[in-house]
Amino acid sequence: MKRWAGIILAVTVSIAGIAVFWLTRPLFSQTVYAGVSIANIEVGGKTREEVAQLLATWQKDQKTRPILFSYEETTFRIEPENLDYSIDEEATAEAVWLFGREGPLWTRLKKIHNAEVEGYSVPLKIKYNENKLDSIAEQLQEKVSRPPCNATLSLWTGGVVPEEEGRELNVTELKELILLALNRTDASTVALPVTPVYPEITASDLAKNGIKELVAMYTTQFNTDDVNRTANVKLSAQKIAGKLLYPGQIFSYNDTVGPREKSQGFKEAMEIINGEFVPGVGGGVCQVSSTLYNAVLLSGLAIVERTNHSKPLSYVPLGRDATVVYNILDFKFVNDSPAPVMIMAETIGNKLNVGIFGQRMLEKSIDIITTQQQVIQPAIIKETDLALLPGENKVERQGKPGYEVTVVRIIRNNAGKELQREVVSHDKYAPDNTLIRFGPEPKAAQSKL
Repeated sequence: MKRWAGIILAVTVSIAGIAVFWLTRPLFSQTVYAGVSIANIEVGGKTREEVAQLLATWQKDQKTRPILFSYEETTFRIEPENLDYSIDEEATAEAVWLFGREGPLWTRLKKIHNAEVEGYSVPLKIKYNENKLDSIAEQLQEKVSRPPCNATLSLWTGGVVPEEEGRELNVTELKELILLALNRTDASTVALPVTPVYPEITASDLAKNGIKELVAMYTTQFNTDDVNRTANVKLSAQKIAGKLLYPGQIFSYNDTVGPREKSQGFKEAMEIINGEFVPGVGGGVCQVSSTLYNAVLLSGLAIVERTNHSKPLSYVPLGRDATVVYNILDFKFVNDSPAPVMIMAETIGNKLNVGIFGQRMLEKSIDIITTQQQVIQPAIIKETDLALLPGENKVERQGKPGYEVTVVRIIRNNAGKELQREVVSHDKYAPDNTLIRFGPEPKAAQSKL
């Protein structure tokens, strides 16, 4: 009996050993497990070196294959090299090789079996420049996105200008699609993630509200050679055009125009910050707020919030400007009339026209005058400059005067009789001080004993 028991035990152990060997045999494979792929390219059965060679070849093809996006009839082309794109060959090969070779025994066996039956795709690991990706996304947004245009009335003809639908490019989704495209092996064109943006005011809204008459208009000029500033002026004008205000409603320039950011279509141009002209995104938006301010003054509406610039401007008289800084300084006015009014703004050539429309023309005349103007002479700032010779001096910056002014709004009836006179503002503009650099004082001669 003992002999037979020994034989049975030996056979059982042998069978178990053979079973374990066959079950665990895949664990000792010297190639990538069957069913494993990289971005849908089968690499099962290849050695680690063969996978590395495949990735090297693939990288050459991927770098020369453009990413194509389409919107309507236009195709946009992005070159991978413009993103500093490359495949992280080492990290990708490592991820492929480690599949099924990490973790507990039965977990590994299960992964290997499932890959052979169902397949398993290892993501292609890539490198790219995040800043360049953001820049390309912003450029596409500038080309594709556009704000909606409300229905308005023409400042020249008085006729209705129909509304226009806008569109917005989803930058976050676009960047995700660009990265997915870098992992693809085909050159298929992908649709840009664009959504429509609908205008607030339609032509039918204008008809319902009975808005048809130009109440007041003001015009300023800008330099069209300054391309970026011109673009900001046009964009800001477009954003306020067609804004409808019902009686008692307050208009906020910042809320209407929105943040001055490149992602919103604004460009870098000169603006006044802390009393100095410096480059900044959105330079030019204050010309639109200032032009609107004058149109509002001439329409007789009440000002709620307004701040003058720190320096005089060329496009409006002293005391007639309105500076704005998003989330800091705003221009606001209220429709204190008994009927709805609408803002219209348009650019023609080098002229910015802003008007206020209502149901009827004003039955009075309004004049804006500047009084009590005082000149503030610039100070002279002297600084020592060791680069100059003793006794030598140089005017580094020629000063400009500042001003103090009082602005008054005068309202008369059609017969010319004065009905009301109100002080609109007392404004002060700082001078630009003169800066003169002087050479060092001559050294006194030393006497010899």
